[in-house]
Amino acid sequence: MMFNKYAQETKTFPVFILVGTVLLFAGLFIEFQYMYMLVFVSILLVIFFGLSIFYEKHVDDYLTFSFSKPTVRHYQGQEGYIELTIEQKGILPLLNAKLIIEMDDVIEFVGGKTIPRRYITNYEKQFNLMFWERRTFQIPYETNKRGVAKVHNIQLVVPNIFGFGNIFMKREKRFNQEVVVYPSKTVVPNINLMSPINMGHHRAKHSLFDEHTLPVGTREYEPGDAFNKIHWKASAKEGALQTKVFEKSSQISWCFLVNVRSESGLTAAENIEIMLEQITYMMHYATEHQIPYRIFINISSISHIPFIHQLEGEGHVHYRQSLELIARLKLLTFTTPYEKLLHFVLKHETTPAYIIHVGSLNEKQMYYLKLLERKGSKLTVLNGERLSNGVHEGKVV
Repeated sequence: MMFNKYAQETKTFPVFILVGTVLLFAGLFIEFQYMYMLVFVSILLVIFFGLSIFYEKHVDDYLTFSFSKPTVRHYQGQEGYIELTIEQKGILPLLNAKLIIEMDDVIEFVGGKTIPRRYITNYEKQFNLMFWERRTFQIPYETNKRGVAKVHNIQLVVPNIFGFGNIFMKREKRFNQEVVVYPSKTVVPNINLMSPINMGHHRAKHSLFDEHTLPVGTREYEPGDAFNKIHWKASAKEGALQTKVFEKSSQISWCFLVNVRSESGLTAAENIEIMLEQITYMMHYATEHQIPYRIFINISSISHIPFIHQLEGEGHVHYRQSLELIARLKLLTFTTPYEKLLHFVLKHETTPAYIIHVGSLNEKQMYYLKLLERKGSKLTVLNGERLSNGVHEGKVV
């Protein structure tokens, strides 16, 4: 395994080398009976020096690191651990070595320390590793906040085998290990404002619309029943007109439009994490009630749609994908003007039953939301802690 490696020698080691060199030359001028002893001591010191250099150069030749799970997922507030395996496949042992690992402060190592200025959490552990030995460490942590914690640094500090200084080895290549922390859910009052309004494919117990692909039975004909709903085969069998009964259906798709910018437009909104938790709650609510939804966020993306988005879907798989999307949002990055996002939705997206605006709003953005209302969507605004209906006369209400 390749490391960026350097050695920090103690002051004692150069002194030993100097003494050995002096003794070696002194042996040439001292009486013959003592020369062998001086040469022996000199050679012994040179051997120590050579072995020390050899150890420093080759200790990591067959040293390997591996993680048991490249990606670990948690909800905010949970505990877990990273499982790291270190194996020495060579003959050089690591004695009294120290492991140092640094990750994003989305998590906090138990027994470690957090460095706020660098946004990292740090963990250190002493260990011994003999030749041809493998050791697995479980490094515990707590999840602090939404986000993704990646390994930014793994470093080994290994004392030279003869005690003359330390060897510092830093991994050159980043590991794929990461901890994904899903956001918490914050309850949103008034979520019942969004009820079925158009015919569609969402099953409902009470609705004005029928889903013609889901017949559930027949009943006797009543005045006012549509001609195309008459079940002719059942009518012939019963000797009286029978009307088809269909599954009730309504369109109740949701579309989240999220503006992460603050009112100044220069930074992310101060309460953006709370808003993301509220969105998570609403997406969970939609999943439990079999409501399809999609989401658009004005953070730049390199895909054909130039901002973060998730296409319409429903069910628990779609919800897990939503959690992953929100967990991986980086707010300290490039954002797209919210008006461009609204213009795209207006021109290219099918009209959803409900549009849920989240975030700050100015007059130009209100204009686009009014146009979306005119296309048939019902607008709700997440304003503070509650949902409210519509935009009228330039104001959020």
